[in-house]
Amino acid sequence: MPSRTWAPPAPYDLARTLRVLRRGCGGPACRQEPDGTWWRCSGTPDGPVTLRISDGPDAVAGRLITGTAWGPGGHWALEQLPALLGADDEPDAFRLRHRVVAAAHRKHGGLRLARTGLVMESLVPSVLEQRITSGSAHYAWRRLLNLYGERPPGPAPEGMRVPPTVATWRRVPS
Repeated sequence: MPSRTWAPPAPYDLARTLRVLRRGCGGPACRQEPDGTWWRCSGTPDGPVTLRISDGPDAVAGRLITGTAWGPGGHWALEQLPALLGADDEPDAFRLRHRVVAAAHRKHGGLRLARTGLVMESLVPSVLEQRITSGSAHYAWRRLLNLYGERPPGPAPEGMRVPPTVATWRRVPS
């Protein structure tokens, strides 16, 4: 099981950064454990992957986030880990032009924008959330993944699923 570490900038909030990828409390593709560990199941260009992301202190670097991957897409997922965690953000380039935005930016200074690089895994649940209420969209997402998703590689928590491939989405009846 390969792994990779990343030292986030200060301030940094892992939970706020990854929370946007979770689709409801029981989302089968992304979830947070009570100890703060995140699990994410994805279909990468190289195949399915289970990614465990944990946050911990390091004596020299201060704070390190470690990603551990299982499955054929593991190397791809670890290569993309910094982008997933918001490393490509440019906070210094962000211009605060409104007082409400400035207040929100101060309050949530550790938030970074996660980038998955996987369009369908973001697009399908987002479309569901635009068409129906959030609760119904989360239920529909869970049901679709349970019916059409695949079991994740490695030690993913019970009930997690890898979202369907584009080919599988094409076969899902409307």
